[in-house]
Amino acid sequence: MSSSVDDIPKPRKTPRALLRKILMLDDTPHSIALGTTIGMFIGMTPTVGIQMIIVLVIAFLTRPFFRFNKIAAVLTVYVTNPLTIIPIYWFNYQVGTWFVPSRIVYEDFVAIVQFDSHDNWSERATSLMTELGAPLLVGCLLVAIVSSVLTYPTMRWLLRRCHQDDVPNDDQIHDRTSE
Repeated sequence: MSSSVDDIPKPRKTPRALLRKILMLDDTPHSIALGTTIGMFIGMTPTVGIQMIIVLVIAFLTRPFFRFNKIAAVLTVYVTNPLTIIPIYWFNYQVGTWFVPSRIVYEDFVAIVQFDSHDNWSERATSLMTELGAPLLVGCLLVAIVSSVLTYPTMRWLLRRCHQDDVPNDDQIHDRTSE
């Protein structure tokens, strides 16, 4: 039995489609931007498998203080997925080694991080912490902070650009009132 390119399953959601879905959410620009910021922070941490739960816990704990769009946050945590997890975590690990010395090579890193199935998830998480430990955590924290700080203004700008046609400007309002 031969396989062709047509037999390869296509991802259901492309990054562009997920971004479009976030931009079309019915909420305030602040709430959506804050949700994507929180989702980006969580997505950059080594918490794959429990990221959506973390979003819900944060939403519950912060509810008395502020609210954010949970859908935007959940969609954004998918920045780390089976296709991106190794390059993102490898980059984060490399950033961490600037501050915490370590000598794990890429092949060993892939063997530790590679996601086989849900069956050995807890073993993989333990292996991540014991074998990659401090450099990965430091790198993930630094990259999470930088990427989430950049996410908020970027999303506010994208939301403004996406919805500028939806909001009438002063000239359009004046034209409507003079009719």
